[in-house]
Amino acid sequence: MTLRLAWFATARGTGSRGLFEGARDAIAAGRLDAELAVVFCNRERGQSANTDAFLDAVTAAGVPLVAISSGAWRKRVGGEVSLPAEAIAPWRHDFDRAVWEAIAPFSPNVGVLAGYMLIATRELCERLPLLNLHPAEPGGPVGAWQEVILALIEVGASTSGMMTQRATESLDRGPVVTSCRYPIRGGAWDALWDDRRGPASDEEPLFQAIRAAGVKREPLFLLASLQALAAGRIVMPVPDAQGPSLDLTAAVETALVAVPS
Repeated sequence: MTLRLAWFATARGTGSRGLFEGARDAIAAGRLDAELAVVFCNRERGQSANTDAFLDAVTAAGVPLVAISSGAWRKRVGGEVSLPAEAIAPWRHDFDRAVWEAIAPFSPNVGVLAGYMLIATRELCERLPLLNLHPAEPGGPVGAWQEVILALIEVGASTSGMMTQRATESLDRGPVVTSCRYPIRGGAWDALWDDRRGPASDEEPLFQAIRAAGVKREPLFLLASLQALAAGRIVMPVPDAQGPSLDLTAAVETALVAVPS
């Protein structure tokens, strides 16, 4: 099945651009049976340098771009920030309806949430199967990558990983589609664990090393996941019902060896 991708990103950090460019290059090289039908960003130009660089990359690739600032929308309607433990704020339903109306003319058949910092509402999840990239193993911590890494350090985890899920309104708890994992103990990792002091911090070397290990694997993992979906080796589960999932650890580690250092 040729995937017609609606690519969603907030592009708050630098990783979003790498994920997009990895998919773009794989499609151009014939390694992924897909089209980038449209990119949606919930930030507009001028909100951050990282987002602007992402938008520039999308424009340079000639991919249709829709940018609607969720922050500006919320302020305009006087809405509240949606917190993970609470119901999605009413304005978000209106926002997601506007998002769908803007991207629907491009006829996507799969959405990819790659660095997208909003929880999708049920309306959007039901209109388009959304594949959410989350930087933790199945059953692992929820939240942004910073929160995930801090949680892993606090519990003294021995592995980290990532997964794709069919997005639902439950933060990072949708049905798992694909996953991979990698060790963060043993070898050079042990010295980083031994040297740490006090509460987990995003400034400590261990945090930075875990992040670097994830960043190296994320584009490879997302590409392998999309390839598996396009080839029919895995299917999108129905919302809120876990079906078979695919472990891509071996494929990602093999691809990692081939990446120039």
